[in-house]
Amino acid sequence: MSLGIEKRLHPRIPVSWSVVILTPKGAVMGETRNISVGGAFIQYSEEADLNCELQIVFENSEQRSISVTGRKAWSGNFNIDGKAVFSAVGVRFTEISFEDREFISSLDQDI
Repeated sequence: MSLGIEKRLHPRIPVSWSVVILTPKGAVMGETRNISVGGAFIQYSEEADLNCELQIVFENSEQRSISVTGRKAWSGNFNIDGKAVFSAVGVRFTEISFEDREFISSLDQDI
């Protein structure tokens, strides 16, 4: 077992951005916990079927948003301190603009 070795192609950058996941059944609101040019970890609290192509809009500031297409890589429910339960999803981006890739890449340099 290898501990501490990152296997992702693109390192994740910790963020706290509002996000809207658009599905055929409606919008799911959540918060982005980390992001890379290849995908993101999103926390949400409402029931959602994310087994489809997803349109995802990340709001990282009042002046900039990032819009991508993605697919669910994994999902699960988590319990913190035996009290708060939340759902989360890891998404893999299938379409992302060059400008958005560059912007996310630049975040890694700010850490």
